[in-house]
Amino acid sequence: MEKDLQRLIIERLKPYKTALIVVDVQNDFCHPEGGVSKRGINLSQIEKAAVNLIYFTDHCRKADLPIIFVRTVHSDWTDSPSWLGRLGGMTKETPVCRMNSWGAEFYKIEPRENDFIVVKHRYSGFVGTDLDLVLRSKGIETLLISGVATNVCVETTARDGFNLNYNVLLVEDCCGAFSPDEHASALRNLGSYFGIVTDSKTLLEVLKGLRKV
Repeated sequence: MEKDLQRLIIERLKPYKTALIVVDVQNDFCHPEGGVSKRGINLSQIEKAAVNLIYFTDHCRKADLPIIFVRTVHSDWTDSPSWLGRLGGMTKETPVCRMNSWGAEFYKIEPRENDFIVVKHRYSGFVGTDLDLVLRSKGIETLLISGVATNVCVETTARDGFNLNYNVLLVEDCCGAFSPDEHASALRNLGSYFGIVTDSKTLLEVLKGLRKV
């Protein structure tokens, strides 16, 4: 089974046709003083994923993979009644990632000059953005998806990527959710129906091997 999985990863991790997608690694979702933490949510898994992602992103750059940061920004211009009503209306009490706020800034990992930034206003990185256009313009076929939260914006972006005919590889140790159960449930669902769930160590080993070919 492991050999079959490795074969699939090698087939899909094509040089110059693979991009790293970093979803919502922002202060309000990840920082101990951010909006989500103020709701009393434990961010320990998020912190672990952020540390892993810093290392993984650095090595993806060395492998010349395009890196695309997807960030959430909310404002009165994009808030709808249905959107504000999510989470039982909790978002009205502790709003997150408001335009030009500290909470909307990146957490611990910053895009560099050659990276691309996509601004989204819903859970998916594809809805109402130019992410699909950018990926197709670069000839990208495979997405390495990472970020926060595994079961919300990461999963929604991965599902939409799959439905748009991209190969989806979820980097599980570079993703974090607000509870272990939510993280595990998303991994199980995505791995069963939408793509391959793997880890950064496996991907870096494959990338290293491809660079030698």
